[in-house]
Amino acid sequence: MPRLCIYHLAYAGRGRGLLPADLEAPERRAMVSDIFRHTVDLHERGGDMEVLTVDNHTDAPYLQLWAEEHLPERVPEIKILLKSNGGSSTGKGIACIDEQGFVHPDQFWRTKKVGDVRERPFSEIWEDDSVPLLGQLRTRKELLNGRCPDCRFLSICNGNLRSRAEAATGDLWGDDPACYLSDEEIGASMAEAVL
Repeated sequence: MPRLCIYHLAYAGRGRGLLPADLEAPERRAMVSDIFRHTVDLHERGGDMEVLTVDNHTDAPYLQLWAEEHLPERVPEIKILLKSNGGSSTGKGIACIDEQGFVHPDQFWRTKKVGDVRERPFSEIWEDDSVPLLGQLRTRKELLNGRCPDCRFLSICNGNLRSRAEAATGDLWGDDPACYLSDEEIGASMAEAVL
């Protein structure tokens, strides 16, 4: 099946200089809405393409909210799929081994090294519970601050991209500025939480 991947800007490391070029929240939200709308239109016309948005895990809860308005019959299926994905898997399901053999929690976070495959096999590094950053990323929900801990969508976003949060705010566990959901949308007081 053909696949189209649309990447959000992940400004980390030297890419931090791109931060001023990033979209504002309303622009980002409008862009993602257009992607959803065009994807539905493509499939309704018989197109067979998988469309992914990448590196902004806010897109998952926004897909649920968008579907509640535009495709309510698909919401139960969407919730199941989003829950099974679990959001950002940096340091858990994603890693990066660079050209020198250093292991990083993901492909954008070259400033963080969690091991060196020239010294230990990747499997040993990845399964080593004594590597502090890996342990923290795998239990990140208890470390997050800002809006994330109270977000009703935390189980499907998982705190978004930590490298972007750190690059933009200096706080590894702070808010990812790419989150474009309102306080009202993420609020735990909403009538129906994510299952």
